[in-house]
Amino acid sequence: MNNWKKLAAAVILAGAVVMIQGCGGNGEEAKSMEKGRVWKAATEAAYPPFRYVDENRNLVGFEVDLLKEIGRRTGATIEFRDMPFDRLLDAVAGKQVDMAIGAITVTKEREKLVAFSDSYYRLSGYSLLVKKGNPPVRNEEELAGKVVAAKRGSTSEARAKAQNPKEIISMDHYEDIFKALEAGKADVGITGDQAALYELEHGGSSRLSLSGTIPTEDNFAIALSKDNPQLKKEINEALKSMMDDGTYDSLAHKWFFVKAADKE
Repeated sequence: MNNWKKLAAAVILAGAVVMIQGCGGNGEEAKSMEKGRVWKAATEAAYPPFRYVDENRNLVGFEVDLLKEIGRRTGATIEFRDMPFDRLLDAVAGKQVDMAIGAITVTKEREKLVAFSDSYYRLSGYSLLVKKGNPPVRNEEELAGKVVAAKRGSTSEARAKAQNPKEIISMDHYEDIFKALEAGKADVGITGDQAALYELEHGGSSRLSLSGTIPTEDNFAIALSKDNPQLKKEINEALKSMMDDGTYDSLAHKWFFVKAADKE
């Protein structure tokens, strides 16, 4: 079995794990919530399968479906606003938007700026990709002395910087990481597990190789203003109800397992 297919199998066991901490919502309270609200949600629409623009120019993906379902359960319409990843948290803190979603890892540093919902996804690892035929980079320590392509402002970029690389090439879009590898501008690219699987499944395996992984247990959550605890409460209750009734599992299967791990 190819390395990237082995990773896909591992994702089934370890990837789509959520950490729902809130209590279950009260049915009557849910019925009484104000209807017709519009929530402005910032995201970077270029990280499949979490979110991306499809051939019909529609914003789609796991996080898009997840947030739309949260909106449906809380009587709100989601209005997505596309912006660079490294501006998402500032947009929330500055109240330009109500929330941000975009594979945002919860860190102590980020918690100084914004509040976070309960986690809806646990990253099982960072993937290390190289151009097909090039020497492998198998683990975090082997990033030392290498030219590394990483997403600007991401936790994967921070992990790479800590390993004394020769150079970090910070990319504004994840697809640019893959292009840099193909063009020979970087020795290795680092990205989340599902993004790597998606790229390999959609033609990337002819040009790139999965050469290693870096284990992690980063949790993705929705970024919210610290001044709106009621919104956080509603979102956490909706997330928990989605876990309880199987909706979360259905979305995970739709966007992750069918497109990656279920294929031989």
